[in-house]
Amino acid sequence: MRIKTLLCSAALAASSVLLTAPASAATSVDTTQPFTGAWSPFGDPDTSAYGQTFTVGSDNVLDSFSLFLTGSARNPVDFRAYIYGWDGSKATGAQLFASSLQSFTGSLAENPTEFLFSTGGLGLTTGAQYVAFLFADFSGAESTASMPYSGSLGSEQMPGGGFVYYNAGDNFGALTSSTWDKASGVDDVWFKASFSQGDVGAVPEPATWALFLFGFFAVGGLMRSGRREQKIRVTYG
Repeated sequence: MRIKTLLCSAALAASSVLLTAPASAATSVDTTQPFTGAWSPFGDPDTSAYGQTFTVGSDNVLDSFSLFLTGSARNPVDFRAYIYGWDGSKATGAQLFASSLQSFTGSLAENPTEFLFSTGGLGLTTGAQYVAFLFADFSGAESTASMPYSGSLGSEQMPGGGFVYYNAGDNFGALTSSTWDKASGVDDVWFKASFSQGDVGAVPEPATWALFLFGFFAVGGLMRSGRREQKIRVTYG
């Protein structure tokens, strides 16, 4: 009986190892550099959408991202952050992420304010392109800000992505129906993103497969042994 218990425990352990095979390490994106300048103006009554496109790698779960604003603000600049698919000229598909209302009250030009957004683990498609952007709220007092660019203006810091903007006013629907004013180019803005890989991408090692198979056959053997024992057991009244 003790041998059977040990074999069963080994089988369960093997199955557990297989099911919990580790995923790949996380990927971090960070295009921030010493401040050299910024795109402007973002906000009411000027350009309502500023953002950064990016291409997803093998780590395809977006856990968080950051965009930055800088400069003086006459009044608070209110906005929300969004994630959409990107078709090369405009946002596309269903809304993938939307933040709560944020407010920028100003900062020194060389010390931009970071706005960090947690997505809760947003599954994206490897090789596809997306856009992370801020959209200004036009319901309050007029005010604008700037978004710092990465490196020197016109330089590429993040292959597969770039700075984009659209003068959409308060027409949010135009973001997915019309070509943005700047939809391409190698310019990048300050942008951070943290990616991880879902469990579906985990591939067990050969040794793990061997352990699992051992456990599988051990459990099968125990079941057959149990059935044989039941056949020879006799009960007298």
